[in-house]
Order: sequence, then C-alpha cells, then structure tokens
Amino acid sequence: MTPTEARETLDTARTEAAQAHETIEALAERVRAGDEHVTAEQIAGQRQLAELAELRVEAAERKLAAAVAADRDARANAIGAAVRELVNEDDTQPLIEAVQAAVAALEHLVRLDAARTARIHAVARDVVAINEELKQVDPAAGSWPSDAYDFRGQTFPASVTALREGRTAAVPPGRLAAVALALALTSDRQMEADARETLKATTDAVVVRVTGEVPGLAAALRVSPEEWQAASVETRYRLRQQGRNPIEQQERAA
Repeated sequence: MTPTEARETLDTARTEAAQAHETIEALAERVRAGDEHVTAEQIAGQRQLAELAELRVEAAERKLAAAVAADRDARANAIGAAVRELVNEDDTQPLIEAVQAAVAALEHLVRLDAARTARIHAVARDVVAINEELKQVDPAAGSWPSDAYDFRGQTFPASVTALREGRTAAVPPGRLAAVALALALTSDRQMEADARETLKATTDAVVVRVTGEVPGLAAALRVSPEEWQAASVETRYRLRQQGRNPIEQQERAA
C-alpha cells in the first residue's frame, strides 16, 4: 500500500467514525427530546459500531505509518544506490584536462603580459632618465621637459605616453586573469560569489583545498621532477605550499 492509498483509507475510516458518533449523538438527542421509540439496544449497538470505527481508524493510522516508513526506506535505498553509482562512475578526467588547459592558457597570458610589461618598463625607464637629464639642463622647463619631444613616461606603474597620440601602460597579469575569470562567470551570480569567497583565502591554501575536492586533479597538477629541478628556490617553496611538488619530494619531506 502506498502512502497515498493509506491516507485515503484513513480518511474513510475517520469519516465512518465521525458518522457513528453523530448517530449516537442524534439518538441521545431524540431521547432528550422525549422520543420513547429509541431503545437502549439501539444506542448500545451504535456505540459498538462507533468503537469498531475507532479501532479501524487506529488500524488505518498504523497502516499509514508503515506505508510512509516503507516509502521513505525505499527512497533512501534508491538515493543510496544513486550515490554509490555516482561515486563509482564519476569521471573527473575531462574536468582535470579543462583545468590543465585553463592553467596553460593563464600561464600563456602571464608570459605575454610579462614580456609586454618588460618592454614598457624598459622604455619608461629611459623616459624617466632622459626627463631628469632635461630637468638638469633646463630647471625652468618644469616637471616634464620631455613634453618638448612629445612624450612622457613613468616606471611605477610602468607607462609611456606619446602626446596627442596615445598611452601604453602595463597591466598586472593578476588583473587580466581576474577579468578572464569574471567574463567566464558572468552568466551565473552564484559562481561569481563562490569565486570571490574562494579568492579571499591565501592562494596556496585555495590550490590545496580545491584540487583536493576533485579526485585526480591534485596529482595531475604536480610538476615533474625535471620541472622541479629547473625551478627557483622561491618557486619550489610555492609549489610545495600548493602541494604540487613531485611525489618523491613529498615523501622525503615526510
């Protein structure tokens, strides 16, 4: 019996019990009104019927409780089976490959931006140097004697300006990466909120925590022994903090 069927049975039993009690009350009221045709046997018989109806209500309540419990047990077993199926069949490889591709793309972005920043900084350094030299030659020329040559520049943040033509400025790679992430998450505010919350933590801690939540991802992001050997001391420290050092390095550290 399903819970729905059990509830219908209970509703029917309660209706019959209520009707039985109404009949008893109606007989009693007739007696109070002076009706001598109502017999004790009628009232007693009706009370027996009402008692039987109440017992049927109790029986229906028990059946409903049993049906609800059986339904809950069946649903829990089905959900448990779905959980086990998901755990056993979850394929994280496409996700791992996507993360690796995203990391590679961001590394490419950082390399391009770093090279551009280096070019801008080199020219900006020359601008600052010649501007100071021009100041010394002509103190009355003001803060930017290089204006006479139609350019300005500064080293922090690095930028150069060709007057009346335009300006070129270095952009920190972290900001570009943040823009890329924001663009990728524009369609989902909850994902944006999750990203903001995650990035509040220390970057290395985020790497350890999040990669640990995707089976196989932490191992896939480890550097090779060759990459480890080629890394600087500072880079090795960061890799170790992120749990990305080679397995043998972890075993030695342990």
